[in-house]
Amino acid sequence: MIRINLLPARQTQKTKSVQQQLLVGLGIIITAVIVSIVWTAALSSAAEREKQKVAEKTQELKQLDKIIGEVNEFTAKKEELEEKLEVIEDLRKSKTGPVKALDDLATEIPNRVWLTKISEKGGSVTVEGSAIDPEDVSAFMKSLQKSRYFSGVVLGFSKAKRNSEVTLYEFKITARVDYSA
Repeated sequence: MIRINLLPARQTQKTKSVQQQLLVGLGIIITAVIVSIVWTAALSSAAEREKQKVAEKTQELKQLDKIIGEVNEFTAKKEELEEKLEVIEDLRKSKTGPVKALDDLATEIPNRVWLTKISEKGGSVTVEGSAIDPEDVSAFMKSLQKSRYFSGVVLGFSKAKRNSEVTLYEFKITARVDYSA
């Protein structure tokens, strides 16, 4: 009988099998390393893009802060100018207001009423005078109440005073005055 020695063939086959397994393992390791490198590069690239976005947003925020500062500065200047305009308007009214109020007072005086004293203090006006009869005093008070410059008209007193020929009624009226009307 012929005998064939199969041992070396089996060993060669085992060696080839081990070599194939080593090659497959080495291939898997190389593939894993390549995938890891690609994955790391992709993550690094994404992180770099996010850092760039953060830098852009930070720069934009600085620009917006600068603009907000300018807007606040303009708002403060606007308020300051509005206050100055209010002061100018108040000065204009206080300049022409008394003249207009006295003109209004002069047009409201009935024919038979004479004023002897006018004084103003702290927005309150006191008018003293004489009239022929009490109805003239009443008419004068009503005309003051209708005036846009005078409000809160109150009769302080009214008394008859007899001169040698005529009886005159002396009166005192107080009212609040608003020159800006």
